[in-house]
Amino acid sequence: MMITGDDMNFGELKAKLKKGNMSQLYLLYGEESYYIEKGEKAILAALFPNGYNVEDVQIVDGNISINEMISMIETVPFFSAKNVIVFRDAAIFKAAKRATEDEEDRGNTKKKDPAETRLCSLFANMPDFSVVIFEVRGRADKRKKLFKEFSQYAQIMEADAVKSYGVGDWLHGKLQEIHKNMNSEAHGYFLQAVEMMDKVSLGFLDKELDKLALFMGSEQREITKELLVQVFSDIPEIDGFAMNEAIGQQDVKRALFLFKKQQDKGVYIVAIIGQLAYYVRKLWQTKTMLKKGLRGGQLGKAIEINHPYVVKKYERECQSFSEATLKKALLALADADLAVKTGRGYPAQIEEIIIELCGKEG
Repeated sequence: MMITGDDMNFGELKAKLKKGNMSQLYLLYGEESYYIEKGEKAILAALFPNGYNVEDVQIVDGNISINEMISMIETVPFFSAKNVIVFRDAAIFKAAKRATEDEEDRGNTKKKDPAETRLCSLFANMPDFSVVIFEVRGRADKRKKLFKEFSQYAQIMEADAVKSYGVGDWLHGKLQEIHKNMNSEAHGYFLQAVEMMDKVSLGFLDKELDKLALFMGSEQREITKELLVQVFSDIPEIDGFAMNEAIGQQDVKRALFLFKKQQDKGVYIVAIIGQLAYYVRKLWQTKTMLKKGLRGGQLGKAIEINHPYVVKKYERECQSFSEATLKKALLALADADLAVKTGRGYPAQIEEIIIELCGKEG
């Protein structure tokens, strides 16, 4: 059957599978390994609704030759009704380095690879007993003729890397999966904590929430901020988040302790400066927008924060600082960042900024 259309995300693939809209060819590619793994599991669950054994699915290194690949796809299964093959890290779809114009000209005149031609023909005429899942961690090269041929007969899912601002949708689905909910304070804390992470790993978050669900048991349904603090306590970025919270509460002792704790854990001081600068900038933006009369959703949009609890938190915390203090701190952080990067910086500079921010004022 010929299949056309844009590449799907995981939710769209799952919806298709639920409706029984299956294919014999799949490609799962992209930067987010978590969704590639989820996509594979969803396809296998649809193929084997009653469960499957290890021998029912062949997991293969995708760097094998095309001829070997063809042979595997065409082999009649002996121990199962289906010949299900997962080609991990499928080289045939990987993006290659961009060719120069001369190289492209030579490539266009190059003779067609007979093995590749056979594979294209196989895609169009798959044996009834075979189902193939190709996986690529990273970008797939859609310019390749092989990809264009394949895409006519396959279902293709792209697993985009998830940014911190997009994790809310994932969290909603995950909470449904583990049969838990978060109160507003916990939800806001979660989104802010994730925002502090250098790189969002859904795989990590998924496992941590699974562990939290097991710890809570089936009776306790609501995830509180206190529980999340325990879950995230070992993540270096969270100490930075906690330090910012301490500054917002003008708790200088705790703020300095958390600053030192990050250094003891080996967190690069430039990263600490960056997190603190982000926080100070948001406080300054909030204070400025409040003076213009913005509140609620309008304020959130202006400072690029979606969660109402987080907006309220910035609104509340910015009251403890004058615009002059925030401006001075931001300039001092810029100087400290430059000093560190040029080998002239020292931790005491950041400590001085923290102490000044924690000074009582209105």
